Amino acid sequence: MPSSHPLPKNLDRLKALIGTPSVSSIDSDYDMGNLPVIELLANWLDPLGFKTTIQPVSKGKANLIARIGEGQGGLVLSGHTDTVPYNADRWQSDPFSLTERENKFFGLGACDMKGFFSLAIEASLRFSGPKIK
Repeated sequence: MPSSHPLPKNLDRLKALIGTPSVSSIDSDYDMGNLPVIELLANWLDPLGFKTTIQPVSKGKANLIARIGEGQGGLVLSGHTDTVPYNADRWQSDPFSLTERENKFFGLGACDMKGFFSLAIEASLRFSGPKIK
């Protein structure tokens, strides 16, 4: 079971997610697990009232099911936590460090999907467990 940690601010969450490598590749030299990202998300969602379940898939890889509320209605936000392999020579900055340049954020997963998770958590702050059905 994940432990409770204070929820970082949106930008700090994005930095933490980008800084947690989760490259997925069929080449074992490049493949990384996503479990550290899954655990990070669960640690943030648990204190917000989400019921989280980590489902192991293979060594170092897992799915996260996070739900809040009861009943048949609700909302599902679905996404992947892995990123594509990258070529470090083609990056102008560290792909595992969130960089702001010309009013844009750069980092592996900043747009797909790590940025989404940080924003989805931000949106979920408007709800409390008892109000969600």
